[in-house]
Amino acid sequence: MLEDVYYEFIAFPCGVRLSSPLGIFGRSFKVYKGTSLWRALPRASRLLLLSPLDPLAFYDSVRHELELRVEWEECPRPHERLGAWYSCMPRLLERGELYDVYRCEEFAHIGGTPPPYSRVMGCLVELLVLLTKARVGAVKGYLEYARWLTWCVERASRGGRYAEVARLVLQELEALEGEGKEAGGPVL
Repeated sequence: MLEDVYYEFIAFPCGVRLSSPLGIFGRSFKVYKGTSLWRALPRASRLLLLSPLDPLAFYDSVRHELELRVEWEECPRPHERLGAWYSCMPRLLERGELYDVYRCEEFAHIGGTPPPYSRVMGCLVELLVLLTKARVGAVKGYLEYARWLTWCVERASRGGRYAEVARLVLQELEALEGEGKEAGGPVL
């Protein structure tokens, strides 16, 4: 892993049937309080991380449908048809007011091939990052950026299912902003 870039994965905490998008920067990651991953991580023996071939897997993870489509033992059974899989031993570094910071120890590739970069994946994942942060009140003033990201997905995919999902996420973001959720911190 490069130390100065974000990698976007779908985290599967072992011992808990859950999936959650997770950005990792230099092997460190933030888990926002109030999220399902924040509640599950203290019980997890390790994390399996998926770099999916299809960016819609991130959306399915946000909706908690992806964990229903994988086979489970203590951890999910890695299937190469979904993408590349990695193992991470999470270690708590610090507790914060809005989030806790962890570091991946013993980070290792355990199977599958990393997907090629796609603009659709980049824009859709960033839109989903906004959604997960907005759901827990960690961002505000994000609608202009969310609309641009939706346009980016529509343009890069030329319509279809990816654009449809981006519009659904934008609708939820608009509804959340309309509720006037209190938030703090920067958008990115």
